[in-house]
Amino acid sequence: MDHDELVSTFGQTVGVEKARSLVDDALEDLGIDRAETYSSHEVADICETIRRNTDGYLEIVASEIRVREKAQRRFDALLEEISDPVVTVSFNQSSPVVTAINPAFEETFGYGTEVIGESLPELIVPERARADPIDLWFRSDENGTEIDRLTADGERRTFIFQSVVVSSFDGEIEGYGIYTDITERKRRERTLERQNEQLERFVSVVSHDLRNPLTVAQGNAELAAELSSDPEVGERLEGVIAAQERMGTLIDDLLTLASQGKIVDDPCPVRLEAVVSRSWQYVETSAAELEVDVPDGLRIQADGERLCQLFENLFRNAIEHGRADAPAGEPADVTVRVEWEEGVLFVEDDGPGIPPDKREEVFDHGYTTSAEGTGFGLAIVEAIVDAHGWAIDVDEGRTGGARFAIRGISVGDR
Repeated sequence: MDHDELVSTFGQTVGVEKARSLVDDALEDLGIDRAETYSSHEVADICETIRRNTDGYLEIVASEIRVREKAQRRFDALLEEISDPVVTVSFNQSSPVVTAINPAFEETFGYGTEVIGESLPELIVPERARADPIDLWFRSDENGTEIDRLTADGERRTFIFQSVVVSSFDGEIEGYGIYTDITERKRRERTLERQNEQLERFVSVVSHDLRNPLTVAQGNAELAAELSSDPEVGERLEGVIAAQERMGTLIDDLLTLASQGKIVDDPCPVRLEAVVSRSWQYVETSAAELEVDVPDGLRIQADGERLCQLFENLFRNAIEHGRADAPAGEPADVTVRVEWEEGVLFVEDDGPGIPPDKREEVFDHGYTTSAEGTGFGLAIVEAIVDAHGWAIDVDEGRTGGARFAIRGISVGDR
């Protein structure tokens, strides 16, 4: 608080001359040199001295100023700890004028305390956005407003701006603004948009320019096999047809992998048990069995179709590898168990499991230990998990098989 403001506050009760005398006497008693401004502690000591030497309403004024300065100290301490840039402004002119900033503001914008008293818009607002510098402070809602601002170096950054406007102790209007920097997030979003566009072009090429010629080639090979009477030619054509079918499977898996990478930005509540049951029906289960242990009626936030594909791929992975102790020549039966425990979704089997040194590799594109596999099944699973913002890892199950754990799933009907 500055000297004139302190005198003016007491002067509202006893007049300016008397107030100036009271403040000067207190300064002399305390051994404080007269200055333009005083620290919060000095103001508190001055007020306490005046309070002791007076009575009545003047004593109340002194107490109120002390309370105000104590609150200001607490606010200043809080300001120092806030990690986002914060600025306080006054509106006694035609634009917001800086009255205080926190360290995060200086670090982000490159302006220190030397800008106190300066017009905030002239410092950080792009010229084209300066038409109504005060309006933003009064219309910012609880969710904030996305804005672009300039640093001292001229760098343009993007923020979510939130403000609170209040009436101060002396009746002046003050504003408190906080800037949450989302520049990197916006850059990632733009990068993701470009990647999605490239992905869509890739899907189009694979879907039309590769699948269509392959379909024609398959048809011709099958027709040639039917028309040929030469066993050797027929055998070679069967090999061609098998290779073409594998190419078709690879194309299907590539298309699935490409489509699953898109972020799920509008999940819906889906019944977990129903999705598990439906997914199991879509898989060739042979001698495999399914066990489900999830709470009745449990709903999770997800894209239902993609969640179904996630389970299908995990189920196929378990069934393809089967049980390690299955008798030779017999179906490699396996039991797959889906359970929900303390907010984590587990899919476990009693197959041979995955060696510890291979557990990071199983999600890589093209990784497979099966001659029949394409190596994209678990990569698709990870893509679906990432698209939802979840996390997945694999460990050893209770019977030695593979146990996949998916974390970060939101529950409920929000």
